Amino acid sequence: MKTRLKGLFVLLVPLLAISACISLPPLLGGAKESAPEAIYTLHAGDTPSGVPAKGGPVVVVPKPELPAGFDTERIALHFDDGRRLDYYADAKWSARLDELLQDFMVQKVKQKMPQKIVGTPDLGSAAKYKLALKFNEFGPVYEGMPDKPPRLDVGVTVTVISMPRETVAAQFTLKKSAPVAANNLTTITGGLEKLLQEVTDEVLRRAAPNLG
Repeated sequence: MKTRLKGLFVLLVPLLAISACISLPPLLGGAKESAPEAIYTLHAGDTPSGVPAKGGPVVVVPKPELPAGFDTERIALHFDDGRRLDYYADAKWSARLDELLQDFMVQKVKQKMPQKIVGTPDLGSAAKYKLALKFNEFGPVYEGMPDKPPRLDVGVTVTVISMPRETVAAQFTLKKSAPVAANNLTTITGGLEKLLQEVTDEVLRRAAPNLG
């Protein structure tokens, strides 16, 4: 089942550059109208262009684990206060969500910890630490039907792993929620990006003492 969105003619790159108004009708289902897909993305902000200090510890960030149904380019939402999963029609992320979130976190670690060498598990045996993420919640949640602005939830379990023995150095869970001012995808995805920024800033503040 897909939620019908009318009037989506927006390509958001970067995410918050364009404002769009999206109608979310209270009734679901029916034949899907032909419309161009709007593409949304997530930006971590400006990353320092300097080279990390030579010999700095290597931190790798694998693709995060996601809730069932979220490992896709489609933008997921919940109805009935989180009990029912659906997707927005005629809109998608610019890549699979696990890839977007992995890249987002890599860029955030580079911003907050420029003295470290950061990348994906392709760095292999050089890694001293692994920053593993499991997103328990990520997206808008409607109390009932999508006729009013939703609540945004971002929740993640973080595990700092010392390599190469893969010893757990720290583990904790964070969750933040925020209301949305308007019921359109520009506002919703922009709010998700802002909330994700806040969560990842706190994640890295708490993880830093265990990352060398």
